[in-house]
Amino acid sequence: MRPHAQSSSEWGRLVTCRGLAIRPGRLPIGRRLPTCPTLLLLCCLPAAAQKVDIGVFSLFRPIELRVSPVSNTVLVTVGDQRIVLEGHQVFTIRLAQLSSAVHVSSRDGSATDFRLSIPGKIDRKFNGTLAIRPGDHKLIAVVTMDLEIAVASVVAAEMPVRAPIEALKAQAVATRSYFAVSPPRHDEYTFCDTTHCQFLREPARGTTAHRAAQETRNLLLEYAGKPFPAQYSAVCGGRTRSLEGEGEPITGYPYYSVPCDYCRRHSPGVVQGHQLGLCQSGAIGMAASGATFRAILDRYYPGTHLQPSN
Repeated sequence: MRPHAQSSSEWGRLVTCRGLAIRPGRLPIGRRLPTCPTLLLLCCLPAAAQKVDIGVFSLFRPIELRVSPVSNTVLVTVGDQRIVLEGHQVFTIRLAQLSSAVHVSSRDGSATDFRLSIPGKIDRKFNGTLAIRPGDHKLIAVVTMDLEIAVASVVAAEMPVRAPIEALKAQAVATRSYFAVSPPRHDEYTFCDTTHCQFLREPARGTTAHRAAQETRNLLLEYAGKPFPAQYSAVCGGRTRSLEGEGEPITGYPYYSVPCDYCRRHSPGVVQGHQLGLCQSGAIGMAASGATFRAILDRYYPGTHLQPSN
């Protein structure tokens, strides 16, 4: 994806902040700026929506990041500096100049849409709040986002665009269960945006992935009375794998080995992933034949139940 390009016509306009004129464009750190002013049982949203912390762009080990607004204004806070970005303004963070954490949010400190990029490498939109801090020869960028936005974003990344809605719903439940119950997977943040944790794309508003997340909102997979972090893989080769008999103590769900009719017919012996839990190819095949997301989950996670999150 291409980095965000500034419009040349924007460079002539000035933004005034308590007497200081700031030209739209890159605002590098290092310059002091003044402070500016059953399936029917879908439970209701909790008083405070659940959040998830996801480290982004970690594979690139970035030494420079750029932040810009998507539609609304964005507040960048660096120490006692408060910088409001609007339009095509871009704020640049360089590791060599960073002495304190950078925080990005809406003007009231809540979640907002923003664009984050590594020049020449990747450009992506996010919804949430962003914290950037110096790490070991790299910048560490962590997005804190609403759990359901994260679920929809993962479903959009993990499943084909034209996958049947019931397969997407099964993926949404597995994704949510993983986020909600899995212990931290990294020292610097809870999850990453790669397949080490769960692959993440841009917010999936208005897509079938978003619909799948909304129609299964708050639902988790439960085993023996407790939710568990559901595993899944792309192609199981005809049968999923069990943890039983592998010599390791099983403290949670044992992941029973079950046959996958779709992969037996279409990709026998072909395996992509660890073969635990949901087979995404098999789920798509089942949904295309009329199976509901509950039937799909029953197939790949036998002995489990759905429960609403607290």
